[in-house]
Amino acid sequence: MNFKLSIILAIITTIPLYLLIPSPHVSDEQLTAHLHNKVVLLSGADNGIGEELAYQLAGYGAKLVLVGESSEKLSRIREGVISRGTPEIDIFAILFDFTDVNITEEVVKQTVKKFGGLDYLVSNHDATTPGPFLSLSYLQNPDFLEQVFKENLFSHIQLALHALPYLEKQNGHMFVTSSLCGEIPLYGTTSTLHSSSKHGLNGFFYSLQQELIARQSPVSITVGAFGFVWTRELSYIYAEGNPKLGWLSGSEEDAARGVLEAYVTRPLTMTFPTLPGIVHRMISYFTPQLLKILRVTQDSF
Repeated sequence: MNFKLSIILAIITTIPLYLLIPSPHVSDEQLTAHLHNKVVLLSGADNGIGEELAYQLAGYGAKLVLVGESSEKLSRIREGVISRGTPEIDIFAILFDFTDVNITEEVVKQTVKKFGGLDYLVSNHDATTPGPFLSLSYLQNPDFLEQVFKENLFSHIQLALHALPYLEKQNGHMFVTSSLCGEIPLYGTTSTLHSSSKHGLNGFFYSLQQELIARQSPVSITVGAFGFVWTRELSYIYAEGNPKLGWLSGSEEDAARGVLEAYVTRPLTMTFPTLPGIVHRMISYFTPQLLKILRVTQDSF
């Protein structure tokens, strides 16, 4: 395809996607109606978006199961949720290593034992692997590769598989936190390994969406394609402030709000931040050579 024509197609496709198909507004009242007294299993609750999700879910009256790998962080977040008004009886913390895929079922079993059921799943845990794959030998180690794919792919599959029967009883919903690098090949700060594991995650859950639709299952799935989100952890690393331009990044508060709204609107996918996500998709689809020229992947994420 002609290079200039590709750019024109990317532009004219991006504009209507961004301007003409806005996200529906979801009110606080709607969120309360959908989340109050609902049992929400939140993995990866001890970092970034997960912590903010815990606070926002609690604010709308959800009963929370917080799953993470750091007992210290889980304890702090649990106390933070309680201090915001959630009764102790409505919050339950589970310390779990998601590389131990074979016993992922235990997380769901403990949730159901505690609260008697499960309404919503937020599959949010993640193993970040920064750096270029070919330049860092430890990333190429087969044991390390296996660990990353266990946490970033296989554990999500197993968690969804074991949660599904309980979600079907409640007409429930899954939100799978993934990345824009699971839809567009990226390298550099995200690493080839991280991007490939997210491609696997997206491929599985987009396919599972269609299988559930074909089965007329009451359970729906949203795959979250996240770009650069300014989290508490990043604020410690970048003491001088957010290194990305405003439109290229989003706050963890807005990201978490978007996840909550997905439990009302139930979209197939959620892109955040919206504009850079759509722009990167269109550039990748129509003018992939432009990514190489501009090094968008290296500079933006």
